[in-house]
Amino acid sequence: MIFAYLKLITMIFASSKQRLKHYLDTKGISKAKFYRDTGIKRGFLDSDKLNSSISDTFLVTITDVYKDLNLSWLIAEAGKMEVNSTDAKWIEYGQFKLVPLISKRARAGFLSGWEDDEYIEELPKIPWEVDREYKGNYLTFEVVGDSMECDNPRESILEGDLLLGREVRNEYWTSKLHIHKWDFIIVHKTEGILVKRIIEHDVSSGKLILKSLNPYYEDQTVYMNDLTGIFNIVDIKRSRRR
Repeated sequence: MIFAYLKLITMIFASSKQRLKHYLDTKGISKAKFYRDTGIKRGFLDSDKLNSSISDTFLVTITDVYKDLNLSWLIAEAGKMEVNSTDAKWIEYGQFKLVPLISKRARAGFLSGWEDDEYIEELPKIPWEVDREYKGNYLTFEVVGDSMECDNPRESILEGDLLLGREVRNEYWTSKLHIHKWDFIIVHKTEGILVKRIIEHDVSSGKLILKSLNPYYEDQTVYMNDLTGIFNIVDIKRSRRR
């Protein structure tokens, strides 16, 4: 009886790695199979590392492989361990929200599928810590390329960074964008996903002049008629591994 009680307490206060191990044990998945399935290096689930948390990158990898594993439960032990389907909307628990991720691999399909609910439902989710209610439509974008790298670490956006983007709805495109407050994720019909700073917005013609923070890149002119989406960059995640 005492052992069962202690086991319950351990599960309540378990780390995300301990919860992952519990999931694998419950499903009969060996550590060797887990490493093969996910491509994560051996040692990730060694006993001396089970008290540590799982990074965002690995959370995406793991839940992309094991689609019935509830990410809310894995991170914060919220809800049930297993889920029947993936909810593409914001999933809120405590101070976290889960937002669909447009990774490097998903970029090609995003241009044609991002307004398709079924497409969004299949995307992995990224947890974002929030201190207030976020309203609107949000997506996470993985940065590709070095066009926004610069000498100022506070402004620089690096390849592999994860950007939380808030959609600027189409009805606001005829008004002046808040170009002095935000940097932007621009979804262009032919150029794809662009992460840029807007330095000029001509409302009458719909012309935008886009600037890269990397001085080796020239300014770029696009027109709103050629865009399918605009997002404000409201937050950023950066891996410490470079």
